[in-house]
Amino acid sequence: FCVLCCVVLCCALLCVSMDMDAFSASFSYKIAHELPGKTDRRFRCEIRSSTSIHSLDDACLVRILGFLAPLPDRFNAARVCRRWQILVSDQRMWLKVDCTSNPWSQSNVFLTIQHAVSAARPGDTILISSGAPYMVSNLCIDKPLCLVGGGSLPEDTVLVCPQEFESALEFSASGRVVNLTIKAELGTCLLHRKGHLTIEGCILCCVEHPLEHLSCPIVSTAGTMPSALTKHPNAVSVIETRIEGGTGAVKTDGSLVLQEVRVVYERASLVFWFNISQEHLAELDVIVACNA
Repeated sequence: FCVLCCVVLCCALLCVSMDMDAFSASFSYKIAHELPGKTDRRFRCEIRSSTSIHSLDDACLVRILGFLAPLPDRFNAARVCRRWQILVSDQRMWLKVDCTSNPWSQSNVFLTIQHAVSAARPGDTILISSGAPYMVSNLCIDKPLCLVGGGSLPEDTVLVCPQEFESALEFSASGRVVNLTIKAELGTCLLHRKGHLTIEGCILCCVEHPLEHLSCPIVSTAGTMPSALTKHPNAVSVIETRIEGGTGAVKTDGSLVLQEVRVVYERASLVFWFNISQEHLAELDVIVACNA
């Protein structure tokens, strides 16, 4: 009797399995051939909504968006929705510089700033970790990049340029420097040749030296021709930045002039806000403001 029951049960399971296979085949045929019809439009929409990219979690979307070029693909992706705008700016897509880390553990972590700049794509952000000072000299940046200090204060992340070199960072494209301390022993902290350079919340310091008159924290040699990468006029914008040492805060060797200067006198330093741009553009802004 037990053997008979087992045989009957096996036959029943076999029939159920055959019925399920037949149902799967008919369902696959329905998806492949009948979904374009009007009667199944609602069903097709339900399938699409269940597999929407918006159903992915943030970590997965950040991973996908990380494969896009920062300019212009990520910029365009940020315009899709509010959520994507936040994810495009996520620090997990930034390149990182950490001299104490293992460069083989993560693909976006580098030991030196030079290696990070070489590997960066136009529009990338490089996060420089705080800790021991980084030695940089005549580092040419010829693509739009943003360098950000990883500490809570600009004093936490220090870049030092030795005295035998002309500058610490040399910008030949638009860029942004945020929350960094840059020291030049004899020369300039930032050399601006082309593009729109923004310096925000930084400390630029020329170290005391018998030849200190040869030093200047910011030197701009840019002319009036627009940058080939950005198509915008060359300019330098300084926002809430402490400048120390040297013959002066800024020196312009090109056709750009110092404008809109504001200075806050602190106990041991000066904090600056100013722009370096073409003089006729500033005059035009004043005329427009007066007419408005």
